[in-house]
Amino acid sequence: MFKSSPFYPKSDQAMVTARSAELHVLSFLWFASNKCDLRDVASRFGLSLSSQFRINDRVMEFLIKIAPSIIKMPKSDAEKESVAKDFKMIALIPHALGCIDSTSITIRTPKHKVKSTYVNRHDIPAITLQGICDSKKRFLDAFTGPPGKIHDARVLKLSGVLDWLPRLCNEKYYLLGDGAYPLRQWLITPYRNIGHFTESQKHFNKKFSATRVKIENTFGLLKGRFRQLTQIDMHEVNKITKFIICCCVMHNLCIYNDDLINYNEYDNEEVIMTDEYVQDITVTDVQLKLAGESKRNNLKEYLLYLNN
Repeated sequence: MFKSSPFYPKSDQAMVTARSAELHVLSFLWFASNKCDLRDVASRFGLSLSSQFRINDRVMEFLIKIAPSIIKMPKSDAEKESVAKDFKMIALIPHALGCIDSTSITIRTPKHKVKSTYVNRHDIPAITLQGICDSKKRFLDAFTGPPGKIHDARVLKLSGVLDWLPRLCNEKYYLLGDGAYPLRQWLITPYRNIGHFTESQKHFNKKFSATRVKIENTFGLLKGRFRQLTQIDMHEVNKITKFIICCCVMHNLCIYNDDLINYNEYDNEEVIMTDEYVQDITVTDVQLKLAGESKRNNLKEYLLYLNN
């Protein structure tokens, strides 16, 4: 596909015959999969530093181009039912269309940027990657770019997911998110322990966590496959975000082709409970939350019924 794409040149600069498409892909894969610098990759593949730089750019542009066909939400009723059925097999939670969460990708402070605007709660410069995954740990949606200091609920708004998710879920389906997200009919979050935690709520949270952990596993697997994500040494935000999305595309391609690995160092980040998402509350927000609470209560009773 890369060889037949417009991103693969017939000749390199100065009318030199272009390197093979295979070398383009393999050298980029080596760079993404190992924590090494560009000079090391160029040396391994017998290339100059400038050639490797151009090769990486070409492959990244190609992967970004095919991303919409590799990372995509289920659209048809049959696709939705298939995804929901796989989720139900985990802990009996019905009609789940995906799990959503965000993770920090450590970076160098981008050039011409102030470090304090990018540091996360650990005081490390980072960019946030928001992902939605299915039960097979494939990305259904990926969004990145916001600085690490921005709260998950704010990233959700910036991502544009709210523009199409309610329509896609159509009252039947929903995503599973942690306590950092607002409770909605199409985005279910766990019960919070505010002093009167019932057994049925504990049971629901246990089933919920067993299912929602898939997104944590997905992030861990992504960072395990592509070690360059442990700290991206690029200087431009645009290039950093492209590289992150490229890794998500390759991650999905691995799973589609049954290239599976067992990676146990999952990215289990602690959840910071804040009320950022309830700022500027409107009547509509209250109604949406009440609808979400009603749906969550119905799910709780359904799971309790199955348990009995």
